[in-house]
Amino acid sequence: MTARPVADRRYEAYSHEQLHAEVSNGNDPVAAGEISREWSELAQALREAGELLTNLSGRSESAWQGAAAEALRTVVHDAASWSERAAAVSETVGEAVAVQAEVASRAKAEMPEPVSYDAAVLIRDAVASGDVWQLVGLSESMAARREEAEQARQRAIDVMYTRDTSLGEAVPDATFPDPPPLTRDSESGQGPASAVGRSVPV
Repeated sequence: MTARPVADRRYEAYSHEQLHAEVSNGNDPVAAGEISREWSELAQALREAGELLTNLSGRSESAWQGAAAEALRTVVHDAASWSERAAAVSETVGEAVAVQAEVASRAKAEMPEPVSYDAAVLIRDAVASGDVWQLVGLSESMAARREEAEQARQRAIDVMYTRDTSLGEAVPDATFPDPPPLTRDSESGQGPASAVGRSVPV
């Protein structure tokens, strides 16, 4: 079983600009979609390989008999079963990648733009404007700008926590099975197999 990651970052310690950059830089839904497709193709290839092995094993029963034949068919059956289980995990991983890509894309779309707030710049601009009324209302306008910037940052923080929770929930609760051994001793150790009554060297 795959342990789901736990979000342990405190985004309150980050600037709005840092949060915005994190969801924007390297967020490529097209590349993520390609990775998801490759996992799906791997799942299909593994499933087809398992079906081929199962069919080969079944067709050999009427022509090849004996302890060695049964031992080999057991190996083939185990390999076919592993292919099917690995295909299921691959398919799950592909679906998870697609979900995580959607989560990342949604976080990027929902991330508000940073609202700049620099008290020194606001004061300098007000003084440079020569507008007395702008200077009179400077304290109030600065407070409003600061509140706007903080509200935007809080929305950005919420977007990040929502993103991390959704990414963690999308982690597949599955692992690839260990591959089976490719050899197996026959019940008699070494004896010959028979093909429709004929002795066949092994």
